[in-house]
Formats: sequence, structure tokens, C-alpha cells
Amino acid sequence: MKALWMLTIGASLGLLQACAYSRPPEVTAQMARTEAVLQQAERSGAQESALPEFQSARNKFAEAQRAYERQSKEGDQKALQLARQAEVDAQYASAKSQTARQQAAAREVEQGVDALLDEARRNTVAPAADPD
Repeated sequence: MKALWMLTIGASLGLLQACAYSRPPEVTAQMARTEAVLQQAERSGAQESALPEFQSARNKFAEAQRAYERQSKEGDQKALQLARQAEVDAQYASAKSQTARQQAAAREVEQGVDALLDEARRNTVAPAADPD
């Protein structure tokens, strides 16, 4: 009977301790911020033009989510660290994607300028010889 009583008290104390954990708001905020940056990177086309970086961000964020679900101080520290890394990776993937789009646009402009120059050269007529 005494063992059962001690087990009940121990379980109750463990439950109270688990319920007493208070997550720092910065962890929740970082998780939300990272998720938003990942979504923005996806919209920017990062999964096509910066796949390794984008996938790294996704993997780190998934690991951060698993750590976050532990609802412990250690889990939150790990989640915070991984979410920050995932955010930086996603920002890099987004920037790399934007750079690729800008370089493609610059190439198109250069090709257009070259085409216009070629057309201008073809339309330039040598002056007619004087019949005198």
C-alpha cells in the first residue's frame, strides 16, 4: 500500500512538473518566423534554382519541429538553434534564386541589345557613289 501511495505521489509530481514548464516566447516566435521565411523562399522558386540550400533549410526546420515538440528546455534550445540555422539557409536559398532570375533577365536584355545592334548594322547603307 505504501509503495502504491509513493508511486501515485511521484506520478502526480511528475505531471505537475511537466505542466509547469513554460516555453520562452522567443522559441515560438523563431519557429513562426522560420516557417514564414521558408514559405517565402518556396514562393521565390528556391526549390528549383537553389535546391540544396532550400532542402537543407527544410531538413533543419523539420528537426527543429521535432525538438520543439519535446516541450523541454533542452528541446527548446535545440529547436531555437536549428530554426535560426534553417532561417539563414532559407534566406540564402531565396537570395540565390533571386540572383538566378536577375542573371537570366540580364542575359535576355543583352541578347535584345545585341539583336538591335545587328539590325542597326544591317540597315546602315553605305553612301551612294557620286555619278560625276
